[in-house]
Amino acid sequence: MPDLNQFHESVRKGNLEAVRAALTENPALLDQTNDAGQNAFVLAKYYRQEAVANDLLGRRPRLDIFGSCIAGRTDDVVAELDRDPDLLNAHSRDGWTPLHLASFFGWPELANVLVERGASLEARSTNPSSNTPLHAAAAGGQSAVVRLLLEQGADANARQEAGWTALHSAAQAGNRAMVEDLVAHGADVNARAANHQSPLDLALTGAKQEMVTLLEALGAKLQ
Repeated sequence: MPDLNQFHESVRKGNLEAVRAALTENPALLDQTNDAGQNAFVLAKYYRQEAVANDLLGRRPRLDIFGSCIAGRTDDVVAELDRDPDLLNAHSRDGWTPLHLASFFGWPELANVLVERGASLEARSTNPSSNTPLHAAAAGGQSAVVRLLLEQGADANARQEAGWTALHSAAQAGNRAMVEDLVAHGADVNARAANHQSPLDLALTGAKQEMVTLLEALGAKLQ
């Protein structure tokens, strides 16, 4: 019988056949969690194994408010908050607030509900990333959520671990729309991280010429 570590390794690798076989042999694995409090569905989403995540979600795993945020289940999240409002700005065992998770996984409707209920736009993750929901949305490539958070007043120049801003992430990814939104909301186009890299440096390093051109047009300068 497969143990939890073996099962989660299959999840991380996206081995859907092995995941299904393990659950057939031991259905209890579905809701068992690792030391970080992550069950198989959450792990699959973190590792971007969408086929596995969809299969697991169809098996109706037990999800707390954080898992429901990852899954984009707005109604379930609202029900949890109605039951316990203190969950709004609580942190998961691996360090994220509900808004961080809704932002990273790209659920603008859910993110908006959380913000309207008073979720902190500047909450910091309690893990080494020390980032805000805006950083999470940028890292996840979620342009619609980035725009929503900016329109709600998120600090476009907030810095996470190593001094990165959301603009660093957007420039590195070559995300034109996100870069334009961030700069329009006051992001410093010449912000430098702890290693002195600017968004322009990252675009140059990644050979993203279109992004280099855009950043220069927005005022970025090599130093």
